[in-house]
Amino acid sequence: MKVALVKVNADKEVADEKEKVVSGEAEIVNKKAEEAKAIADDAEADLAAAKPGLIAAENAVKNLDKNAIVEIKNFAKPPGGVEFVMQALMVMLGEKTDWKSVKLVLGNVGEFMNRLLEFDVEKVSEKIWKKARDGWIDKPEFNPIEVRKVSVAAEALCIWAKAVSKYQIIVKNVGPKKKKLAEVKEVLSTA
Repeated sequence: MKVALVKVNADKEVADEKEKVVSGEAEIVNKKAEEAKAIADDAEADLAAAKPGLIAAENAVKNLDKNAIVEIKNFAKPPGGVEFVMQALMVMLGEKTDWKSVKLVLGNVGEFMNRLLEFDVEKVSEKIWKKARDGWIDKPEFNPIEVRKVSVAAEALCIWAKAVSKYQIIVKNVGPKKKKLAEVKEVLSTA
């Protein structure tokens, strides 16, 4: 009987030790799960904050009158605000910024508008974004209200460029959060 009691006590010690280990691991897993949720919520909040501006930009392009784009294309010498906006767009689209090249891109209005609507901010290099922001988008004269004075179509394109630029910054900042979230999920899946 005494041997059995010693064995039970020894088994209980082993069980208690295993319970401590399991309890510690469960605590770690719970902490990682909380961390994953916080990261996911933060990334989602960042993207959600940018969505209205992006949607407004897409709507501005969708509601553009194709004749207004044709009007821009037909300028022999465009007003300064129009040319400034179009140069920014050409940089973002990977095109030359001279007026002859702008007119060629605007030659097929439907295709031009589709390029804007299908524009993928993540496929544009940081070098191009820097060039577009430093040369045009971040300048005080890249202002939709001022541009509207010379062209309603250029105003809509200015709004689009500003919103897409802002969205790209947010997407870029969310990237590391997504990476961290993936790492945490990997840890959780192996726990």
